[in-house]
Amino acid sequence: MTTDAARRRFDTLFGAYRLDVASYCSWRSGSPSDAEDAVAEVFLVAWRRIDSVPPGDAGRAWLYATARRVMANQHRSRRRRAALAERLVQEPVPTGEPAGTEEAAVHVALGRLAERDREVLLLVEWEGLRPAELARVLGCREVTARGRLHRARLRFREAFDPIAPTAMRKARR
Repeated sequence: MTTDAARRRFDTLFGAYRLDVASYCSWRSGSPSDAEDAVAEVFLVAWRRIDSVPPGDAGRAWLYATARRVMANQHRSRRRRAALAERLVQEPVPTGEPAGTEEAAVHVALGRLAERDREVLLLVEWEGLRPAELARVLGCREVTARGRLHRARLRFREAFDPIAPTAMRKARR
């Protein structure tokens, strides 16, 4: 199939069934953003495999089957992330001060934070976003983003201090 023909076929498929697929994903997903991600993934698969998509109403069923697999993959990923987060929280606190202990303590403390606090801290500290950029990412005003960052830093400190290596605590004073 030529690129133009594939594009026309995809456009027709998307136009005819995007609302059906979006509706299906929205009632099966955990959040609106998960539903949006699933719809995007379904149509990405359709674009990549446009020659495999059957014509007519069979294409609709193919899209639903693809959406079902995408949603199952999302669900498995969520379960794995939750299990990993739980394991990180349950991980024993490092003792002694071998090399890398500070990094291990940071990871443990991050694992003990709520997802929202962890995201704010990582966006600023790891990704290097400024508060104005953080506000755009979070979809809020800059003053709100600064407040969230401040509270996330306080919660991180509360989680980190009890497990921080002794030498690191002394250096912070």
